[in-house]
Amino acid sequence: MTHRLSVRHLFAMVPVVGVVVASARAISDNSFLWHVRAGTVQLDAGQVLRTDPFSFTAQGESWRTQSWIADLLYGTLERWTGDLSWVWPLVALTMTMTLVMVGLAVYREAGNPLAVAIVLFFTAWLVLRTLVPRPVVFSHLLLAALVVVLAQRRLRWVIPLLLWVWAGLHGSFVIGLGLIVLEALRSGRRELWGLLGLSAVSVSLTAHGLALWGVLGEFAASRGALDLIQEWAPPDLTDLSAAPYALFIGALLFAAARSRISPRDLIVVLPFLLFGLTSYRALIPATLVLAPWVARAIEIPTAPRRIESGLLNGAIAALVVVTAVWLGWERAGSYPDDELFPVSAIAALDPGPLFHGDAVGGYLIYEAWPDRLVYTDDRAELYGEERFEEFVDARAGRPVWREVFDRHGIDQALLSADSTGLQEVLSASGWYERYRDPEFVVLSR
Repeated sequence: MTHRLSVRHLFAMVPVVGVVVASARAISDNSFLWHVRAGTVQLDAGQVLRTDPFSFTAQGESWRTQSWIADLLYGTLERWTGDLSWVWPLVALTMTMTLVMVGLAVYREAGNPLAVAIVLFFTAWLVLRTLVPRPVVFSHLLLAALVVVLAQRRLRWVIPLLLWVWAGLHGSFVIGLGLIVLEALRSGRRELWGLLGLSAVSVSLTAHGLALWGVLGEFAASRGALDLIQEWAPPDLTDLSAAPYALFIGALLFAAARSRISPRDLIVVLPFLLFGLTSYRALIPATLVLAPWVARAIEIPTAPRRIESGLLNGAIAALVVVTAVWLGWERAGSYPDDELFPVSAIAALDPGPLFHGDAVGGYLIYEAWPDRLVYTDDRAELYGEERFEEFVDARAGRPVWREVFDRHGIDQALLSADSTGLQEVLSASGWYERYRDPEFVVLSR
């Protein structure tokens, strides 16, 4: 039986194309930038990082980058191109593949291209929050692939390999292990327990070996520091960017009420539904797992057969893809966003210790290391709760700033131009303004 490309299939392309175009933006992710530099450092050293080389507050302390495979990829691409022009194609391709995997999983449940289009639309809406090139995008792709593989008996042998790659790309591979456990309990298939064991062994055979589990332990222990970062806060479902998750919850309740989700299915559905409510970072993985179950709530009448030109629909699809790629290429930025990062202000800095916000630490690592070490960045597992709280207090201009500055010999500060707190305190303490632009100000003792 042959399947022609129909208009209904074209609807499913809309959210995918939307994500491709939306991926084209200036480089705005602070975390991604230090990953690029970590990649070049590891390429030069010929080994993964085991201590912090980037900060003057924690330099030499034990620290392992979880995402060493992604780091090496970033570092290699930067050296090949000499810039960051590869960022948009990488993000666009990765997110397209992720939505394709979600579409396959949804189609298996719904069997209707329009249902696929509806679920993909709201999934794409939610992932707009994470259209950044940091390693977590690979995590989303691998989680979506795991959902597909778990539903296909013939493909399950790839699960340990998939988890090995995932463990070298991002620490969220533990979500994949958790999904395997829940699916084994839901389905009662004993072979999944064997695959879980093989997967646990495979992730322990990455470049960090058994120390990988220590990395995860340190990350879990830094929860207090993570609570100070917005993306780790519980999602506000009245926020437009997170609102589709409320629709997903409603759809799941409807499907359960109509007996399309059985009590046994709740072994998978309920934990991931609650997981998505723990933080903005958890929204996307929860959505990727729940999408096929959401599809069970959608009823679309079977359309009467009509004669369609598969060739014409194929030409339309090709035109849409080419247009999306062209628009993305035209809009994509290949340099860090000068409204978010101190692209101009960095030239006004003197050598020596500098106080700055965590939101620019990654940029300073990318642009100025090794000549300049940073005070802090977003590596919460390295700095820990105590240091992060001290940083927050100093940034607010509380009395601890003097002790912090004296301890590290800090004589200059790079602050947001519209910030208060520390900027006002420093000015009142005799510090002078050496540089100012619409986004940043540099103050010196």
